[in-house]
Amino acid sequence: MKKKGFVVVWIGLSALSGCYYDNAEDLYGTTPCDATVVTWTADIQPLLQAQCVSCHSGASPSGGKDLSTYAQVKTHLGGVVSRVNKPVGDPLLMPPSGPLSTCSLTKLDAWVAAGALEN
Repeated sequence: MKKKGFVVVWIGLSALSGCYYDNAEDLYGTTPCDATVVTWTADIQPLLQAQCVSCHSGASPSGGKDLSTYAQVKTHLGGVVSRVNKPVGDPLLMPPSGPLSTCSLTKLDAWVAAGALEN
């Protein structure tokens, strides 16, 4: 009889403790955006690769703007900054999938303010 009671308690405790999932934001809050040192290689190029280059590259880039290389980005930098900073709902906002995160915009602005270096 003791053995059955132990098994029932063990199964009950296992069931209760086996379905717990932590949410990182609940535990640690949101991750702060560090824009103190923003570089082309570590921050801006990966951002553009993930959000822009699928449409803005190749033989016929969207809007005639190829953003696949540093030189091309520098050529179109003013337009890029302008388009990603449009308000939500503006048909000219880029990317068309939705606005960039606040952190991404902060990093882009910091990079431009620092001279938009190829570093």
